[in-house]
Amino acid sequence: MIRLNVENVKFDSNGLVPVIVQDYVTGRILMQAYANEEALRLTVKTGYAHFWSRSRRSLWLKGETSGNRMLVKRLLIDCDGDSIIYQVEALGPACHTGNTSCFYRALTDYEDLRDIEDEIRGYFERARIIEKRWVRDGSRDRYMYVLNPITENVPPPSARVMAFLSEAIDGFTPSDVDKVVVPESFGLPIAALVAQRKGVPLAIIRKRDLGAEPLEKVSYSSGYESGAYYIYGVEPGERVVLVDDAISTGGTMDSVIGALRGKGVDVAGAACSISKEMYGGRSLILQKHGIIVKAPVLLDLDESGGIRVEVDPSGGASRLFRNQPEKYL
Repeated sequence: MIRLNVENVKFDSNGLVPVIVQDYVTGRILMQAYANEEALRLTVKTGYAHFWSRSRRSLWLKGETSGNRMLVKRLLIDCDGDSIIYQVEALGPACHTGNTSCFYRALTDYEDLRDIEDEIRGYFERARIIEKRWVRDGSRDRYMYVLNPITENVPPPSARVMAFLSEAIDGFTPSDVDKVVVPESFGLPIAALVAQRKGVPLAIIRKRDLGAEPLEKVSYSSGYESGAYYIYGVEPGERVVLVDDAISTGGTMDSVIGALRGKGVDVAGAACSISKEMYGGRSLILQKHGIIVKAPVLLDLDESGGIRVEVDPSGGASRLFRNQPEKYL
């Protein structure tokens, strides 16, 4: 028998305590409501979130009408005892509007990203550029490889930069997907965070044969390397978001998207931590597959070979459109 320590809860003069509801997996805040002692006891007894409706002045089982119930995994109480968190597994949207969370609107357009922008620019000011041999085709001789902390972790980026990147990518890619898919590369850390934020599994396209039958084996060629990927963990008919560390020529993403779609997988969106705009990979993917690859960090090389950096939480779509045929505008 689970015992509720009601004596630790400080109810207000109306016998209520505010409750914040949080997704147990993603950490997303879903809603805010109130509970009285009976609602708390029913929550513990049944395992489903109960509240007290102040407008109806009655007990309220979340999802009793809509079916969008909430399985309570954990109850937390704050240091003063006058606020509670339900950590839940939501069996449907929390909001009556159909949105996953009731907190889907920004109160203002204000978002101060100056510190993040300065930090990211600082990383690239110190980044090395390594000259590699161009292998993709005969269009050029060399590939300028940017060794940077965002994808290579040299030096490791701060936790807040990782949070910014994963939040941005989560925000501008669809959430109604079955999986996040990532090629085995430096993009794994960010892709794992994005999958966790969306609350879906992470499927890793491997660079080696694992001994099991892959969905597909696909050859790829980027600016400076060629190889093969083995697609595991994805099934025909699934809807996925593709996340990679960086896009430059678009060779890897082109091959992977073509292979996935050829096997009946719906690639609903694609994103990278950074886009090396000087190589035109995003334009290639848009023209060939009709997918807007978004990236919160956009890189260019200036005339002297230095790195220009643009931080864009919207994913750089407007910059991409400026150079596209009219049908994409």
